[in-house]
Amino acid sequence: MWPTSELALTPLWRIRSEALPFNERVQLSYQRCRSVVQTYRLTSNDIVNVSPMYWKFYTDPILMMDCAVAILLTIHYNLCTGTLAMYSSDRPDIARLVEKLLKFEISGQYCLTELGHGLDIFNMESTAKLLSNGEFELNTGISRAAKYMPPTSPCGIPVVAIVFARLIVDETDRGIKPFVVYLSDGSRMNKGITCKVTTVGGGSQSVKHALTSFDHVRLPRTALLGSIEKAQDARGAFYKNIYRVITGSLSVGALGLSAMRVSSYIVGSYSQRRHVIDSSTGISRPIITFSTQYIPILTAISQTFVMEAFANKARRMFLAPEATIFHKHFIASIFKATISRFAKSIPIVLGDRYGAQGLNDVNQLTIIHANARGGSIAEGDILTTSIRFGVEVILGRIAPPPTVKKDSLLWKHERSAIAELGALMRKGNSHRDSNVARQILPQCQPLIEAIGHRMAYDSAIEAGLDERLIQLFISSVMKFDPAWYSENENISRAQQAMMDQEVATALLPDINDFLDGLRAKDYITAPIPK
Repeated sequence: MWPTSELALTPLWRIRSEALPFNERVQLSYQRCRSVVQTYRLTSNDIVNVSPMYWKFYTDPILMMDCAVAILLTIHYNLCTGTLAMYSSDRPDIARLVEKLLKFEISGQYCLTELGHGLDIFNMESTAKLLSNGEFELNTGISRAAKYMPPTSPCGIPVVAIVFARLIVDETDRGIKPFVVYLSDGSRMNKGITCKVTTVGGGSQSVKHALTSFDHVRLPRTALLGSIEKAQDARGAFYKNIYRVITGSLSVGALGLSAMRVSSYIVGSYSQRRHVIDSSTGISRPIITFSTQYIPILTAISQTFVMEAFANKARRMFLAPEATIFHKHFIASIFKATISRFAKSIPIVLGDRYGAQGLNDVNQLTIIHANARGGSIAEGDILTTSIRFGVEVILGRIAPPPTVKKDSLLWKHERSAIAELGALMRKGNSHRDSNVARQILPQCQPLIEAIGHRMAYDSAIEAGLDERLIQLFISSVMKFDPAWYSENENISRAQQAMMDQEVATALLPDINDFLDGLRAKDYITAPIPK
């Protein structure tokens, strides 16, 4: 049970916002943000330590009722407040700011990427020059250096942001540093700061994503977070400063659970309510009794329960005392890449199972899907992180966590994939060889997902999940590489198809128990299942 179960049923969260003017939807989302903040009352320790309560927040289905709230509070809590909390013990002024953020008296933003520098943000062009009076002068200068795409426009309460820029001292670049910058008083932008709201993204509901530019903005000396000195290891210092992005990979991945949970509940409930006349008997029957309906629904349910077990295991591994930042990033990236595939595919696959009605925003799935796409990019683009860690795994520089079942199909598939790509890489002079890279890079994300599927399976076994759900999960992920299972394990296409049918048919009588187990009923705004 989540702390928001009663909140989700209040008028604030039951307003049909689809027909409201855009600006009214934006204000409604900020009101909902405040209600969630007041319900959870997270502390800085919760955020810094990824506490059970913080994790509960990220897996709360209320964030699927208004995906704008998920976006706004992810930036507010994880990126902005989480970064500031790293410095608050030695900075009373920062500690006071953190307290205001925790009460949502101020909205927190995070300005890292630029219009012209996303994945290569280490080459950012924004600068903060130290002046003779001890102040800093913040400039984006050219258009491609504008910060993209945090929603920094005035929102009714003051807005503060962590802004990353190159620190220039005596014409010398001292590296990328974070600065605390107050953007607006809630009504208008502060002097020298320009916010250009972009067009509304499909399915992003009520978020004013923007381009934010700084023109000779004066900042006090206290705006700088951390040392003014140049780090000996500039890249290492940069990754330390953006550590909350790494934490965000784990947290944003957890949002995918609610996307899967809510989508499965909506279509599962609809399919029991919707009846058709069976042409062979003339008797009305619920569409859930058709295999074309119950197989994808039960498959989605099995993936949801298995990934829930993996989410909890990934958090424990992330928080392990011996885990380095590199290892934390590895675990978070595996989890996020794996769950993102399901979070994006389930709303589409199940959306097709209730026809034209599934195309309406009011029925939640199209919005959930669009935001799942955004989540796969935010706080660690899954393709880029998969390439980074996929290459590391192939080179043997880092090893996936060990398995609990060395005879499992998914473990064998994972080891085979690593071995095949390793042999391919050894054919070149190095992993940077253009011919090798051309063949290896497209295989990195499937490799990371294969590792994730095996880890999810292990997690489900350890959690004592219903064996039938685990078997249906295995059958579903075999479809990502069916030829391998045919070639290496002698499981024919017909046998693979039969695995789905047999397990799903055995699970069908218990579908109501599984739907109840999703714990999503109070968070459904779609009218279809009612």
